[in-house]
Amino acid sequence: MRLLLAAVVVLMLSSVALAAPETHQVGPYKVSFDMKTNMKYTNQIANPQSPIGTINSLLIKTDNSTYAAVSITEYKNPIDSTLQMQEALAFWTMRGSGINATIPTNMTIDGKDGFLVSGEPFPGSNAPAGFKEFQAKYWLDSKSYGPVSAGSVVVDIISTYSQDVTMNLLNSIKVVKSA
Repeated sequence: MRLLLAAVVVLMLSSVALAAPETHQVGPYKVSFDMKTNMKYTNQIANPQSPIGTINSLLIKTDNSTYAAVSITEYKNPIDSTLQMQEALAFWTMRGSGINATIPTNMTIDGKDGFLVSGEPFPGSNAPAGFKEFQAKYWLDSKSYGPVSAGSVVVDIISTYSQDVTMNLLNSIKVVKSA
């Protein structure tokens, strides 16, 4: 009986250890999150440059169809960060890529105003059964100027994990520029 109890305790502790918060250095940013899952996944970091700025990204990947991508884009100059415009753009981009997107939902991400759009492929697509995509966005430095806002650092999150794992990611993510 003691052996069984000890085995149960070890299993519980190992699952807690696997589902611990983690932090990654992604370019000049520290990205921390806790997806609260025991799924095994790998992390890949990329820092491509573009004429308009730098994109620092973290790919959290389980297999070829299950992943989350966190991209932090630093624009060289401030751009329109008005959430309503960004929501519409995300909605129509998803629709254009074959995803029957939902109306964007406003939510607080990392203590900032942001939004979430989700959707499933339109009928007749080649997507795996049960496939769902989530897209979220928030700005680290958006400032309001009356009816519009401007910012230069945006965080985009795309996830094909389940809704609960995605929400754990969105509710726990913290992005901080390192000194």
